[in-house]
Amino acid sequence: MTQKGSAGTADNIQQPAGSMLINRIFKGQSSFLVAFIIVLAIVITIVNRNFVKPQNILNILGQISVVGIVSAGMAIVLITGEFDISVGSQVSFMGAVLATLITRDVNMILTIVTIFAIGAVLGLINGLIVTKSKCASFIITLGTMTLYHGFVLVVTKGRNIPLSGRFELLGRGHLLYIPIPIIVFLSVLVLIGLAWKYTRYGRTLFAVGGNREAAYLSGVNVDFYKITAYMLCGALTALASLVLISKLGASYPNTGDGYELSALASIVVGGISLWGGKGTALGIFLGVVVFGVLSNALNMVNVSPYFRDVFIGLIIIISVVMSRLGERNR
Repeated sequence: MTQKGSAGTADNIQQPAGSMLINRIFKGQSSFLVAFIIVLAIVITIVNRNFVKPQNILNILGQISVVGIVSAGMAIVLITGEFDISVGSQVSFMGAVLATLITRDVNMILTIVTIFAIGAVLGLINGLIVTKSKCASFIITLGTMTLYHGFVLVVTKGRNIPLSGRFELLGRGHLLYIPIPIIVFLSVLVLIGLAWKYTRYGRTLFAVGGNREAAYLSGVNVDFYKITAYMLCGALTALASLVLISKLGASYPNTGDGYELSALASIVVGGISLWGGKGTALGIFLGVVVFGVLSNALNMVNVSPYFRDVFIGLIIIISVVMSRLGERNR
């Protein structure tokens, strides 16, 4: 017993200091992100006191709500160990269909049901191709991203589709002074968090992503869970398109451009493992907030918005490298 304990101690001593630091960060990543957001907020407030005003806080949450919903959908797929980078094109396509149906005075309930059905079908297409072809999901969804973007151009013929004041409540309405998009975003995160923690389906998603072979040998229908994860991602992307088009008051051919990058960056920073099987709903929220605060900060200190992509790229690289090192050390 003594020798075993000594060996364990020796192993800990021999572990590089950098590796120990990375492990500590990733064990308490939510706490680390909360601390980072607080420090960033203090620095920004010193420069511009308007940052901490309630209205500005609501503005930040409102701005991140759509990308937050998209991030939640992408996180469900990522938990299973797969990717879906077609979400931006899905938002554009469903937004175009939504605007077209609204301008043709189609029944609103039927329109909303149709959009969710389209989202689920687009996710089903992704899931079936990925699981049945056994090809890399990143490459498959890169192809469907282009495919769905082509659908957008077919539907819109490259033109904008204004709603002319219709369908504004979901994107511009308020409930007790809180913008509805924020309520929708937080509701999605709460439901996902509860599903992941308390339902068999949610726990099985983590098992599939954590160890596909072990899940398969345990009798889990791995393909079924991956396909349904893609369908849920599509449904949440449909919800995001509903909120976004209502907020913008029009559909544009490039409405969803860049959402896949923003969503991927947010969930990676939030601690969702790129290799599956690890992540929390709180992490998704904090990851999205980090970029929302950063973007707002750049505006307040009069930094060109073009630098936002520079920061996103750097943060993605750093987060992926540190995540990989953390996985390797574990």
